[in-house]
Amino acid sequence: MKRALPLTVLAALVLALVPDSSVAQEAELRPMYELPTITVLAPVEGDPLYDQAMALYEQARWEDAAKLHRGAAESMPANDANAYVQYDRAARLYFYAGDYSEAREMMEHAASVAEATGDMESAAYRHIDAAFIAVWEGYPGKRREHVEIAERYANEYDFGKEDASHVYALTRGIGTLPMDE
Repeated sequence: MKRALPLTVLAALVLALVPDSSVAQEAELRPMYELPTITVLAPVEGDPLYDQAMALYEQARWEDAAKLHRGAAESMPANDANAYVQYDRAARLYFYAGDYSEAREMMEHAASVAEATGDMESAAYRHIDAAFIAVWEGYPGKRREHVEIAERYANEYDFGKEDASHVYALTRGIGTLPMDE
């Protein structure tokens, strides 16, 4: 009797872990789609860019760190998803350093890379970021330009209802920020 319980538990585990053949057949009947491959490599320890950037972050040398990320991005192809990450980081660091013109320019580059890779949602959000930076920069024309692009992308591309609503809410918010026009 004592052996019956462990055998029952073992049998239950086997049944739970072995996939049902109907599930496997159903998976074979589902349509399969191939998505474009975008590879983003996380920096590994020992990567000179990562090590140098970390040293600069620790010293709050935001502009120097931004230049480092910008240089890395500029050395990559225009449709490399890693360039998107580097431009985005450079933009944020220039913003922290108070260089709003460079921050907006780097955010525009990040949007361009997202567009080149077909990631229009990320492109829209980077245009929203660029519009926000333009407010800090005191550049109303750029604010309007980037708000219009983000809203156009939300209209033209297949954003989910929630993402499109989020884009519109952000662009309306940016539009209400005080600025000399």
